[in-house]
Amino acid sequence: MLALINPCHGKIGRAHWWLSQIAIFCLAIGGLAGTIFLFADLDGSSSARNPMENVGIAVTIIAMLYMNLCTCLNRLRDSGRSSFWYLSFLLPTVGSGLMCYFCGIEKTPGRFTSDKPDPPAHNIVPQPPVQPASRRSTPLPPKEFGRRHRNAV
Repeated sequence: MLALINPCHGKIGRAHWWLSQIAIFCLAIGGLAGTIFLFADLDGSSSARNPMENVGIAVTIIAMLYMNLCTCLNRLRDSGRSSFWYLSFLLPTVGSGLMCYFCGIEKTPGRFTSDKPDPPAHNIVPQPPVQPASRRSTPLPPKEFGRRHRNAV
């Protein structure tokens, strides 16, 4: 789980990325719940927040964004893309869809891939085609489709 806090961690697979996203979501919910329980003023008005609530919410949001940045950068690098692709995730309408596709769904091996690569072609020795053993010593006459052969024995 070092990929959550280290943007240069290295290889992470799709399953590791999805588990990291679930962990980020759970930590965000826990951070917001902790902010409510620790800093909420139960006697104050519901329209105003005290300064510590704002600090708790800000720290939770910054931590969530940083962990998401780290895991996405690791996965983008693993799939062979540069880190600038993360900027496309900030687009308002298609950013989340691109992030889920590039990091969690797409299975193309890149430059630094964690998927198993295909074996190199030079290690494969071509085998000669196997000829089926014939039981007859004499060849069969050519077939005429749709009719019986007139010279058949």
